[in-house]
Amino acid sequence: MNGYIIVLPTATQTSERRAYQITRELYNISRPVLIQAEGEAASTVFGIVVHPDGIQNALQVDTEYLIHVHPAATLEKLVACFPELTNDERYQLSAYVQTNQKFPFQHIIPSTVTVRDYDEMDGLGWFPNDENEIQ
Repeated sequence: MNGYIIVLPTATQTSERRAYQITRELYNISRPVLIQAEGEAASTVFGIVVHPDGIQNALQVDTEYLIHVHPAATLEKLVACFPELTNDERYQLSAYVQTNQKFPFQHIIPSTVTVRDYDEMDGLGWFPNDENEIQ
């Protein structure tokens, strides 16, 4: 399923920076930094959508996207992207990724996260269409 995950800021990161870090760390599961070519330094898995307010950001995701796990992958930075997770949830996430060679993205979405469809995001003002608005 294609959808959107609104990325909230933390005490130390803006929504924009956190969204980029999450999608970048997801990329690093399949292609750890140690093996990346020079042109992969900014590669990510999912795109980022910016709210018209310029402050909020969301990941445009495919929940069925299959993430392949490279044997050299480390998860510390990805897990650190979710300070709201308990220690048990962090351990479960790390253990799940490390014990599977591949998995659909939906299997690691934290329970605190909501995947929204286009209509929900549109209703929240993410995709204003000035041409169709009644003045």
